[in-house]
Amino acid sequence: MKRYGFVGSRSRQDQSSVFAKVAELPPGSAVVSGGAKGPDKWAEEAARHRGLQTIIHLPEAGQSTTRWAATEKFYARNQKIVDDSDVLIAFVSPDRKGGTEDTIRRARKKGIPVILA
Repeated sequence: MKRYGFVGSRSRQDQSSVFAKVAELPPGSAVVSGGAKGPDKWAEEAARHRGLQTIIHLPEAGQSTTRWAATEKFYARNQKIVDDSDVLIAFVSPDRKGGTEDTIRRARKKGIPVILA
């Protein structure tokens, strides 16, 4: 079973693009996501609709004492997405910054193919 990581900017509004990418996945694929609003959630929804397995990595719960500590939890979640994916599909925003870009860098560093959508 091939695992496809789906990440994306919350500024993206094109839900149909995410649904179309999930529709292209081979039967028996799994969708890995970080559970965030926007492309992450849309990919989960589309995968469930198709009957595909979903693997969701939420950031660790709990309070953080600093903004940096909270950010670290999201970076750790991004790494889990990468570690669980064979291919990363990223719905980037025009400003190309934030968690999506962090996950893309992590995937490329690990040698995982990245598809920019």
